[in-house]
Amino acid sequence: MIVLIVYLHACGFTANFADGARALTDARIVATVQTVTGSIARVAVPLFFLMSGFLFFRGVRFSLAAYRTKLRARIHSLLIPFLFWNLALFALVAVAQSVPVLAPFFNSQNLAFRDMSIFQMVDAVVGLTRYPIAYQFWFIRDLMLLVLVSPLIWAAVRYLAWPMLALLAVLWLGYVWPFLMPEGEPVLFFYAGAMVAIRGGSLFAVDRVSWWITPLFLLLLGAFATRHGGEWTNYLLRPAVAIGVVLVLKASRWMAESERRRDVLVRLGATSFFVFAVHEPLVTVGKKLAFRMLPLTAQSVLTVYALLPILVIGMALSAYWLLLKTVPGFLRFITGGR
Repeated sequence: MIVLIVYLHACGFTANFADGARALTDARIVATVQTVTGSIARVAVPLFFLMSGFLFFRGVRFSLAAYRTKLRARIHSLLIPFLFWNLALFALVAVAQSVPVLAPFFNSQNLAFRDMSIFQMVDAVVGLTRYPIAYQFWFIRDLMLLVLVSPLIWAAVRYLAWPMLALLAVLWLGYVWPFLMPEGEPVLFFYAGAMVAIRGGSLFAVDRVSWWITPLFLLLLGAFATRHGGEWTNYLLRPAVAIGVVLVLKASRWMAESERRRDVLVRLGATSFFVFAVHEPLVTVGKKLAFRMLPLTAQSVLTVYALLPILVIGMALSAYWLLLKTVPGFLRFITGGR
C-alpha cells in the first residue's frame, strides 16, 4: 500500500521554483500514463481507512472505558508521530528557506515561514485549514478525528448501519461533502471497516466476489484516463477505486496463503510507517532536482516518475535499518511504537 502512495505523490510534470515553474510543454503522453497509474494508486487511500476502521473496532466491546483506552493508545501511535514529523519538517524548511543556495528551490507563491503569523505556523504544522506541511500526514490527521468521533460511528453502525453507509457512499460518489475535515472518503471507508468489525464480519468476505470484476475495473479506468477532464469522467474514477479496493483485498488474501510471502510482508510491514513518514519531502526534492537538471521531455519525465519512488523507498529503508541498529528506542518513538 505504501508503494502505491509514493507513486501517487510522484505524479506530475510541473515543478515550482522561486523564479517560476518548469513544466513539460506537451504532456499528453505523460498525463495519460500518470492518470492510469495514479488512479490505480488511489486505491491505497480508501484501503488504509477501511483497514483502520476494521482494526479499531475489531474484537472490542465498545464502552466509555474502551474508548478511553483507545484514545490513550492513539496518543502514542498517531498524535506523537504526527507532531514530530510535521514539526521536524517545519524546522527543516524554515532553515532551508534562509540558506541562499537552497532558497531558489522553494515556490515563490508560498509565504516564507519567517513571515507567517503564529496561527499560520500552527496551521502549517497541524493542518487546521489546509494540509499539514508534511502533507501525507493528512491521513493521520483525519484518522485521529475519526477516532475522536468513534462513539458516533459505533452508534450509527448499531442503529443506522445500511442507511448511513448508503448515504456516505452517495455523497462520496457524487463528490459532495460539507466538511473540510475529515474528508468524505476517509469517513466512508472507516465507517465501512467499522461496520464489518462491529457486525463480526471479515474484510476477506469479498473473496466471494469473482475476479471477473477486473475487466470492469479496467474499463472504468481506461474510460477515465482517455476522457480525463470531461464533465462526466470524474464520476468514473470513484467506482473504479471502489472495485480496486475489492481486488486488492482479494490479492492480499492470496498473498497471505503462502507462508513465505506472508513472512516477507510481516518483515516489511514494520518499515511501512517510516517510509510513509519520510517519502515526502524526498519525492518533491527529487522531482525538483531532476526538473532543474534534466531536459524536460516526455521520456525524461516518465523515467523520473518510474525510478524516483524506487530510489526514495530504498533510501527510506536504508535509513530505517540504520536507526533500528543504532537508536531503536528513538525509532519506536517517531513511528508510534511500530
